[in-house]
Amino acid sequence: MAGQNKIRVEICGTRYVISSNERTEYVKRLANTIENKVKNIMDSSPTTTLNDAYFLTMLSYADLYEKSEQNADHIRSQLTEYLEDSTKAKLEVDELKKENEKLRREIEILRQNIGREH
Repeated sequence: MAGQNKIRVEICGTRYVISSNERTEYVKRLANTIENKVKNIMDSSPTTTLNDAYFLTMLSYADLYEKSEQNADHIRSQLTEYLEDSTKAKLEVDELKKENEKLRREIEILRQNIGREH
């Protein structure tokens, strides 16, 4: 694993140095996304301070994160149910195959018996 990158970004005029294992382009794209969100908040309300805009941005992303986690949990739950259903269906198919094979053998025996009688 490569060492941590020291990545310089600027958000709303403030420079930051970020230590990250992520690619530089990725971190800069995140910083740009945050800056755009902060600027949009500040543009929508001239009395909003930079700290308020940062807080509202953070709150917005925390909300998105929480909802994403809930969605991921829901998807994991659905996948578990689908896997359980799939396993159950496979067992049922295996049982039906066994039943089918048993009935085929019985039919073959009956045919042989009918052939002997004639």
